[in-house]
Amino acid sequence: MDSSLIDLVFRSDKRKNLLILLDSGSKNIDEIKNTLDVTATSILPQIKKLIDHDLIVQEDRMYKLTVLGEFIIKKIKPLISALEVIEKNNSYWTGHDLNAIPRHLLERVSELGDCTFIEPDLNHIYEPSQEIIDSMANAKHASTFASYFNPAYLPLYVELGRKDAELSLNFTQSVWDHLSNEHSNMINELMGMDNVSLYVSKEGIKLTEITVTDRTMLLGLFDKKGKFDQQFIISSESSALLWGQELFDYFKRLSRQVNKI
Repeated sequence: MDSSLIDLVFRSDKRKNLLILLDSGSKNIDEIKNTLDVTATSILPQIKKLIDHDLIVQEDRMYKLTVLGEFIIKKIKPLISALEVIEKNNSYWTGHDLNAIPRHLLERVSELGDCTFIEPDLNHIYEPSQEIIDSMANAKHASTFASYFNPAYLPLYVELGRKDAELSLNFTQSVWDHLSNEHSNMINELMGMDNVSLYVSKEGIKLTEITVTDRTMLLGLFDKKGKFDQQFIISSESSALLWGQELFDYFKRLSRQVNKI
């Protein structure tokens, strides 16, 4: 794609949004105006430019993508979506260490969709956010990898296990040692449940947490100094749940299952 074509697509939100709209099918001018909330006066010059560059074509008062337009929009839509995910919570993504996320999943960060940034309440700095607790309450299944210990989570896991939720819990060795030494009663109860699987991972994974339930995906990363700041990204998009489960499964493959303390 030469520079003039890059400018054509990215230097106008109207042109970019029109291409994305037409990716879902042909539209007439009224549909374009209503969907994009534009006037005919503002959008018609942009339509002409896209027609001149063979990205869209008009047939029987309907506008649609050309073969070239279809090819280009398929390539740039993931990039646009990824930029939107990052720009919405730019300080989080630029301030945290992304090295723990495998490259093939980092390249698909657009799948996280409409994320919400969660940061700790300074008055309850050591307590999990109520948003996190709510996201896990009454879950039918939950997969968690954690490289830090939060005492508020363990009773929640036990409660979910008692309600027959399918749980897959993966902790780093240091977290597991703490849990098995200081909270052996709850760990033993979890181990006695057929619906709960427990795993231990090696140290050094630069991810504070990935939790995926049937409703939400929660992602936590260390900051660039390797510190845990209790900041998270949460999403309820279906694509985010699949993305998060893939990330959990990635670390699960690097872990060992445990059946006794």
